[in-house]
Amino acid sequence: MRQPHGQNFLIDKNIAYRIVESADIQKTDTVIEIGPGKAALTDILKEYTDNLIAVDIDSNLAQALQTKYKDNNNITVINRDFLKFDLPTTKFKIVANLPYNMGTAIVQKFLPDKNFVSGVIMLQKELITRLIGNLGTKDYGYISLFRQYYADAEFLFDVPPGCFNPKPQVMSAVAKFINKFPQEPNERLFPLIKHCFTMRRKTILNCLSTFLKLDKKQTTEILNSVNIDVMLRPDKISLEQYKILAAKILMDIQI
Repeated sequence: MRQPHGQNFLIDKNIAYRIVESADIQKTDTVIEIGPGKAALTDILKEYTDNLIAVDIDSNLAQALQTKYKDNNNITVINRDFLKFDLPTTKFKIVANLPYNMGTAIVQKFLPDKNFVSGVIMLQKELITRLIGNLGTKDYGYISLFRQYYADAEFLFDVPPGCFNPKPQVMSAVAKFINKFPQEPNERLFPLIKHCFTMRRKTILNCLSTFLKLDKKQTTEILNSVNIDVMLRPDKISLEQYKILAAKILMDIQI
């Protein structure tokens, strides 16, 4: 049966233990589990931390968990869309089997948070590989650079469809993210990167020209000033180069 929020419930206990053990949780850690579902991870997490916050958008599942854990003082079950959930004002870790249809938005919510320490998440493998995507590969894109700005990442292991109910049509994977605690990004940085990757087959000259609404001669001068080859495509440009280019734009150009 298709689940109302696109959930694929983890049923393999060995995988559940591997995920939790990969999170390096201490008893004093605040841990947020996103989408606890039917508690495959929750049942293990509650033994690792004294402060587990389980956030589930599904009211029926949340109510069932509230009943199940009503005598567990270390578990708080909250029925809310995580995207509307107020993150803690103290340090926290994330552990989650994320719904495939909300994965990107959820990651973009918690990665920039200054209190996020680390997280172990499971998603469809395609998105995990894009989050970890390396310079010059087909997986390298906006979300790779967004992740790279905020966190280090490590691919942990694959999870086949048979580990879930219902079975997804794709392979899943687990990755770990550790906050780099960077400074706030230049306000031009991510709009610039996002624009460039909507035109990823074009040269950076074309991408930047349309982004700045400048002719190609002016745009060439900007790229030359920061030593970026005008013929490079967006997936051949590193995060550091994008940062330098965004700083140049902020300093010299009003858009």
